[in-house]
Amino acid sequence: MKKIYINILVIIFIVEVGVMLLYFNLTKPRLLILHSYHTDYSWVRDMNVGINRVLKKKSYYFIRWHYLDTKRHPWPEYKENAGRLARKMIDKWQPDVIVAADDDAQAYVTKYYVNHPKIKIVFTGVNNDLKTYGFDKAKNVTGVLERLPLVALSDGLLTFSQRHKNMYSGKPMDDAPIRVFFIGDKSETVVGDEHWISSFNWSPIVLVGTRLVDSLPDWQNAVREASGLADYIITSNYRKVARTQGSNELVSPKELIKATVKASTIPVLGTNAFFAEDGGMLAIATSPFEQGEVATKMAVDIIDKEKSPKDIPVINSSQCVIAMNATILREKEFDVPPVYESSAMANNLYIK
Repeated sequence: MKKIYINILVIIFIVEVGVMLLYFNLTKPRLLILHSYHTDYSWVRDMNVGINRVLKKKSYYFIRWHYLDTKRHPWPEYKENAGRLARKMIDKWQPDVIVAADDDAQAYVTKYYVNHPKIKIVFTGVNNDLKTYGFDKAKNVTGVLERLPLVALSDGLLTFSQRHKNMYSGKPMDDAPIRVFFIGDKSETVVGDEHWISSFNWSPIVLVGTRLVDSLPDWQNAVREASGLADYIITSNYRKVARTQGSNELVSPKELIKATVKASTIPVLGTNAFFAEDGGMLAIATSPFEQGEVATKMAVDIIDKEKSPKDIPVINSSQCVIAMNATILREKEFDVPPVYESSAMANNLYIK
């Protein structure tokens, strides 16, 4: 009889522990990290570094990660389907807060939850105007806008030109305004980039043209055009360039950038850190670490401090990082101030 009594107590204890654990898990704050792209994309990798800086002490959160993978699958049908699947998951799981990275996550997922009574949204890496997604009037949305570091870029161009009186084609760069030409793909992100580049006050630098293309032949034509008109080519993103017009085969980023650097008669600079990984010589880039870290801190304030998103101001990105490929810099005999090299090394963005 005593043994039966003990067994009953053990069973009751196990059940109580199970109920407590179930309750604990059910009441954990639910945070969804929603990425537009894939885990191997360096922008996502570095953004996750920033996110995890904040989340490493949040073991009491129930955290879920979801990747739409639209960078490698840029076709409308894929994006629509990926968005539907993500929304089904959200409707079932009911996260308290979604940290949604980059424009595709907003276009295909979070815009459907504007003013949702329970789900809060923190966007990051957004290039387009907030009106595009209905965020301008939303009460449950805040976040971090991704803005190209154009002030730092223009300052860099002026500095480089002082150090290189005769660049590539032998044109005297100090006798006339520095001319820049922007080239990118036709992705949502780059459309936003082009808008900000075109509206930026470049003075005393002159923006002589922009081209958004979706095929390799058009890209090559744009590089030739820029080489004849400008002193520098600027590019932000180029992962959605097809081998031929209308083809589903995408040119690999490394192939495209290596060919661009080889074909161009003027320096080519990037505004994303992965540009150096892809074979570009130098990038003055938006910080993915900041994009991840600041947005996640906003999410923590919403969860832990019960702040309303409408009381957390939307902010512009303010930090930039330097990424450089030393081999390409040497090949092009392109000299940069030592502080650039030190900055790239400090952020592990220096490629020998």
